Amino acid sequence: MRRVVALALVLMFCSWFPGVLRAQEDPKGLYQQALEAWQGVKDYTCVMESYNRLGDKEEYKTYEYWYLKPGYIRMKVVKGKGKGGEVFFDPKKNKVRGHKGGFFSFIVLTLNPDDKKVTSIRGVRVDQTTFGYILFQLKPYVEAGECQMLEGRERKGLTCTAQGQSYHGDIWKDKVVFDESMMPVVWERYGKDGTLLYRLVCKDVKLNTGLTLKNVAKGMEFKGE
Repeated sequence: MRRVVALALVLMFCSWFPGVLRAQEDPKGLYQQALEAWQGVKDYTCVMESYNRLGDKEEYKTYEYWYLKPGYIRMKVVKGKGKGGEVFFDPKKNKVRGHKGGFFSFIVLTLNPDDKKVTSIRGVRVDQTTFGYILFQLKPYVEAGECQMLEGRERKGLTCTAQGQSYHGDIWKDKVVFDESMMPVVWERYGKDGTLLYRLVCKDVKLNTGLTLKNVAKGMEFKGE
């Protein structure tokens, strides 16, 4: 009798709240959860590992990373080419200030965000590394119904493949894995032939730590401009 009652309650729950189950199983529902989670983030810090491939060239770097809405970013290279270099992006100015590591670290330059001095070998800009940007890149796939749930992972995720025409240049497939806070902490991008072209992995993510613009800019803000 108890089993019958329990089963009836489960069926009743499913009929009352079908949207809850779909949100857990459907790519659009999962994407919507991530968007809503992102809306609640004011700032975050992490350690970001990046990989870029362009033709036969490969680039590996690790950064300390700071983000403050509506889009202030600081990145410091702690491993890889340019170690010790830092950049600060101001979304209101749409400009980057930065310096190299080592002896010339005292020379701070102001540059456009697409300047090769402050982009990856694939041309990835500082402002194209945020959780919000990753979710924005998934949007056309989700709207076209071209995403599937990642299988065989402890964390939730999506794999999205363009059908017929790439949405993002030479990128034909995106894979994203979300952490417990629904932040896209792993982002992989593939070419049409399946070659991995780009990867971001964010570790030690801390959300809403109370960062201020002074914390993020760390002396590289655009004073008096």
